[in-house]
Amino acid sequence: MNISNLSFALLASAAMVACGGGGGDTTPTASVPTAEGVYGGQLTGNTTSTAFELLVLENGEFWSIYGTQFGNSFGVAGFVQGSGTSSTGSFTSSNGKDFGFAPAVAGTTTAAYNATAKTITGTTTSATSSVAFGGGPIPGSLYNYDTAASLTTIAGSWSTTSLTGEGIALNVAANGSYTAVGTSGCNFSGTITPRASGKNVFNVGITFGAAPCALAGQSGTGIALAYPITGGLTQLLVAATDSTRTYGSAVFGTR
Repeated sequence: MNISNLSFALLASAAMVACGGGGGDTTPTASVPTAEGVYGGQLTGNTTSTAFELLVLENGEFWSIYGTQFGNSFGVAGFVQGSGTSSTGSFTSSNGKDFGFAPAVAGTTTAAYNATAKTITGTTTSATSSVAFGGGPIPGSLYNYDTAASLTTIAGSWSTTSLTGEGIALNVAANGSYTAVGTSGCNFSGTITPRASGKNVFNVGITFGAAPCALAGQSGTGIALAYPITGGLTQLLVAATDSTRTYGSAVFGTR
């Protein structure tokens, strides 16, 4: 399974403007809690991965990154990306795709969340499997979704690993532009920028170089998370898909 997002709470105060006449009092509509945020926890039913980190954005998009927890660091095996809807503690998606496969495999996700406790439990189902997940705040991390992302957190050099196990030397400039050199000879570049929502998430643009890149010359978009973990280290997770959501790529590492 893999991750990502939802709309913010709605505040209804425009009614007074719409009235046009004087004197009518209005009562603000209570905010509607959604599944927006970041979660981490355990998987059941995946034969190779035991952990997940799920990002649900303010627009309903989600990125569910799965793999294995090694101490406080996270090793990525794949991710699920799609869009979903929150409603009174229920999150559902019918257009998720699992990019642990090439091409990606379609699936659905249903989950129950508690916006106050920041917990979530659910199931992602495809034609080949059904995987249950459950968790809350990312284990062993000081990550705060509600703090604006800062390029100073991610700028500099990273030694990362791809989904295929390839080593990727990633260098992020202070302005968010980056270059990446793979040990197999596949190089790529792009931009990493703080998300306009003001949340602790980066938007990623990626353009692959020439062969031997599997997606030679193609472009894609995605997200990145960079957050502190115990031991004074920072965890980096980057995931992106091509424009048709057929193929995806991810890199991960700590420093």
